[in-house]
Amino acid sequence: MHLITVLLRIALSGVFGIAGVTKLIDPRGTREAVKNFGAPEPLVPAISLALPILELAVAAGLLFTETSRVSALAALLVLMLFIVAISVNLARGRTHDCHCFGQLYSRPLGWPTLARNITFALGALFLLSQRPDTGPGSSIPGTLAQLDIYQWLALLGLVAVPIALLIYLQQRQKRLAKEEPAAQVGLPLGSEAPPFELAAYDGGKTSLTNLLGYGKPLLLIFTNPTCGPCVVLFAEVKEWQHSHSERLTIALVSFGTIKENFVNVARNRLGQVLLQQKREVAEKYGAKLTPTAVLVNTSGRIASPLAAGADEIRALLTTVLGNSHGSH
Repeated sequence: MHLITVLLRIALSGVFGIAGVTKLIDPRGTREAVKNFGAPEPLVPAISLALPILELAVAAGLLFTETSRVSALAALLVLMLFIVAISVNLARGRTHDCHCFGQLYSRPLGWPTLARNITFALGALFLLSQRPDTGPGSSIPGTLAQLDIYQWLALLGLVAVPIALLIYLQQRQKRLAKEEPAAQVGLPLGSEAPPFELAAYDGGKTSLTNLLGYGKPLLLIFTNPTCGPCVVLFAEVKEWQHSHSERLTIALVSFGTIKENFVNVARNRLGQVLLQQKREVAEKYGAKLTPTAVLVNTSGRIASPLAAGADEIRALLTTVLGNSHGSH
């Protein structure tokens, strides 16, 4: 039991240490993640700084006999806070990037994120359940000194696997970061917009011709139901569709089933939501990332470069409205 608790302390210390360091070296991403989780705007800077420092303190405390039990309790409380925050966001259909390990590993919120934090919390709870003489207060150096050669080899193997995985994920993140901007190549301005006919979220089918039939420019926004930045943008899209309906048609091209898109559409009362089977229409327009928008004029021709990300989409909207008798 000594070995189990000691290894668990080391593992949790590693998790909290990596989480704290990666958040500190990416303060901008950390602030964005804290904001997306729903923290009050005035408290975002303080929380963004305090959270990684707390994680590092927990990591350090787990390694020392005198502070291991208090640190295990602190780890459990922090993880329970994460679990509640993740659960609330998932229930609301918000799947923004968790930024759990900074730029080293960041993925949209999902059930795997929740399961991972529950697993860590159970580990912290196990440490607290042990008696002081065999629990988290056990000496790490003393326990490790008793290992034989085979146990050391097994331990080194267990350490090497997560390190190798972290290195792989980091390299993969860097590779994707280099490849994605180059892959985002839109259609030439003035070229004919590729026609399409897709299932409409509210029933039936809708085509490019139908959308242009309103006699207004068309802003196509390519999204997906698990895209964190898309989820954040949807509340604004609802307002855009309401405020600018007389001058602009705004349609969302998502993918997946009605059930997968239900939370986002219902919560934001979005209109003109079309569902592609995979990414067949997005690929025709060269939209590799989500969210990405493009303007199609009333003649059915491409009228703007691709706008990738919320900021570029907002800028495109401002330009479009500015070119049509001012903006609201």
